[in-house]
Amino acid sequence: MRIGYLSKVGAAVTAFFTPSTFQLSGGANSPKELTPTKSVAIIGAGAGGTSTAFYLQQLLEPEGKPLNKHKLLYPTTITIFDQSDKIGGRCQVFFTTNPANPEKNLPKEELAIEVGASIFVKVNHHLADSAKDFGLKVKELDNELLAIWDGDEFLFVESSWKFWSILKGLARWGFAPIKLQRLLKSTLDGLLRFYTSPESFTSIHDFATSHDLHKEASILTDQYLESNGIGLAYSQEVIEVATRVNYGSNLDDIHALGALVTMAADDAQQIEGGNFQIFEGMVAKSGAEVRLETKIARVRRLEPQVAGDEPQFEVTTTTGQKQIFDYIVLAAPIESTNIDFDISLPPLPKVDYRTIHATFVRGHINPSYFYTPSSPVRSSQPSANQLPTHILSTKSRSEFTSLSIQARLSTGETITKIFSPEALSIDLLDRLYVNRTWVKHKEWKAYPKLKPIPLAEDPSEPEIVLEGESGASASSEQVVFEKHAKKQKAKEENDAQRKALEAWGQVEVVPGVFYVNSFEPLISTMETETIAGKNIARLLRERIEGHCPVEKITRK
Repeated sequence: MRIGYLSKVGAAVTAFFTPSTFQLSGGANSPKELTPTKSVAIIGAGAGGTSTAFYLQQLLEPEGKPLNKHKLLYPTTITIFDQSDKIGGRCQVFFTTNPANPEKNLPKEELAIEVGASIFVKVNHHLADSAKDFGLKVKELDNELLAIWDGDEFLFVESSWKFWSILKGLARWGFAPIKLQRLLKSTLDGLLRFYTSPESFTSIHDFATSHDLHKEASILTDQYLESNGIGLAYSQEVIEVATRVNYGSNLDDIHALGALVTMAADDAQQIEGGNFQIFEGMVAKSGAEVRLETKIARVRRLEPQVAGDEPQFEVTTTTGQKQIFDYIVLAAPIESTNIDFDISLPPLPKVDYRTIHATFVRGHINPSYFYTPSSPVRSSQPSANQLPTHILSTKSRSEFTSLSIQARLSTGETITKIFSPEALSIDLLDRLYVNRTWVKHKEWKAYPKLKPIPLAEDPSEPEIVLEGESGASASSEQVVFEKHAKKQKAKEENDAQRKALEAWGQVEVVPGVFYVNSFEPLISTMETETIAGKNIARLLRERIEGHCPVEKITRK
């Protein structure tokens, strides 16, 4: 009797607190509980923007179920804007053809030549795993030989026999390569912790210190290498050669973290048909709405209509179209967007981007440019087909930063990519090539200048301890003066620390607005853009859900 009574009471209470189902005009039942849909605008369809969308969709979906934007734990719409007509941002290609060669039974072939962001490596787990998951074909590049050129002669030429190359390197640079590998392991171990850590970060400084990257990011590479016993010859002939190609920087104007990441290029690879396909795949998997050739003119903060609600943001395009979003992700360098941010942005760290000239030439390379009768490397001049695939230059007398053979055509021609700090002159092209079928040129802001970021600690108010306050050894006026002086000194120190922390930048620049490229002064690669994107996806999920049922995330 008692049990039956309690069950009836329980049923009545349940019915009272459970919304009843009613019929929609179409005859279907309405859901019992309506969860408001959140909206995210991502401005920029490069590596950072597309990976933010991809990982946010993954984090919001029920565990173990396929991607479906209509069945997320918390319904969320994602809209990606980009002023370009392509996905990939600075990861771009141009297409050309390799003519057919009937004599060798070679058909006509379409070639994709990488303009920027040419390679990634196997430890770049986001890129490598995505390429595998999306069924993209990977091209291994480790068999491509390189040489170091000083403007007059080759200082070092790799051999197809790897062991012989190692012996030649030891003979020229001693044990410096081994010392560098030890430094690289420590840095990479710190960076690789991101893949297994569930933490999210709103501060770049917190990310760097948590992954033991802050010290290397705070010192110039030449000073860092000298303090770690890396010889000058190896520093200038190998490490600086790499930083010149990857970041257009010499060792005295790039922080050590950037140089170390540059040197971690073993197992280089790229996607056949273009690396941009990884980011196209991320967009497709995210279910985001994509609006290409759409430039954003203004982002305006809207005050909440109900007390306690979060503000929203009105996004206006240059054509006057307006749309309201709950969250904004800026995934492009803020300096290049020309967006009017009517949201009281705080001062952001100034990031200068380096201008790079990329020149693509189809023609016949002139070997005489590199090999003279007095060349110490060879006694006889080789053919163009025997030239190393990649010729990288020191900062001495070289007229370019690097020259890389992108394709060897059936006609005997090559397609080469030349990086240089200035546009190449016609005179130089005439000396570099016997003849040229075509020349293409691109000038763009390729990557940030990786300047050292000052070390900083969280500012705090120190305890003021004064002698003489309880005795007669000091007058009351002296005590007041000393106390004021110590407080002033503490304030100055804290102000300096705050400025140092500001130099690192914030991920969430104001509530609800996230900046992917705040990560770039620390490291700038395709992979680290996806790391920044995944970190923002974690922060967005925290905000959207209010709790983390899929995986525990700790805010640093």
